[in-house]
Amino acid sequence: MELACGDPGEAARFYGALFDWRLEPQEYEGYGRFLRDGKIAAGLWPEKTSGAAASWTVYFTVEDVEASADLVRDAGGQVVVEPRELDGQGTLAGCLDPEGVFFMLWKSANWGCTELLGRPGCWGWTDLFTRDPERAEDFYPRVFGWGRSRGGDRVHWTVEGQVVAGMLPISPEAPAEALSAWFVHFAVTDVWEAAERAEALGAVRIKQFHDPLHGPAIILTDPQLAQFVLISVPPQETKGRFPLLFR
Repeated sequence: MELACGDPGEAARFYGALFDWRLEPQEYEGYGRFLRDGKIAAGLWPEKTSGAAASWTVYFTVEDVEASADLVRDAGGQVVVEPRELDGQGTLAGCLDPEGVFFMLWKSANWGCTELLGRPGCWGWTDLFTRDPERAEDFYPRVFGWGRSRGGDRVHWTVEGQVVAGMLPISPEAPAEALSAWFVHFAVTDVWEAAERAEALGAVRIKQFHDPLHGPAIILTDPQLAQFVLISVPPQETKGRFPLLFR
């Protein structure tokens, strides 16, 4: 996952104070990495478009980026960033699903962001919030070969029978500005306390709800308007149910 933003210094201030991250600049076009305890927590891309809102982007690991990009096109999506190598770090491509939801394809040469998965202050989960779940259920399995299972309104995307991400429908009553998107969830030990600290640092609380998988969940925007979700640190029994996520 990666944060695109116009002010890396402000991002370092906010996420450093909230999650104890440290921004480590890289040599490639101003790119940076957020570290926690010396391990990679997330990437940072300096957004040079004036006035553009910041955003969190989800990366999906694939064996062959060019072949997966072809699958995106065949399934009705678009490739808006053609496959390219990232200075010896790996190969990437930027894509839109048929609903216009942005995501990245990624094949890493030597790194990723999964070592800290599920730990406090780190990536804990990823959900697709969508207004067209039927179209998403057709698209993503065709691109990634995902299976799926259901639990109420939620779809669980699976690989080899194990859950790797989720999907939730956006309510028809939701305001028009509630756009379909992949949402990054960060795990914290106390959702309410972390949300209060985020607000004190300049975040805005958008919505709070009870997630049947994670319990209390809160959607916020950071000071540069990037949206993210706070959830509780997964208990050990949850980690046992999702071994492909927590390894």
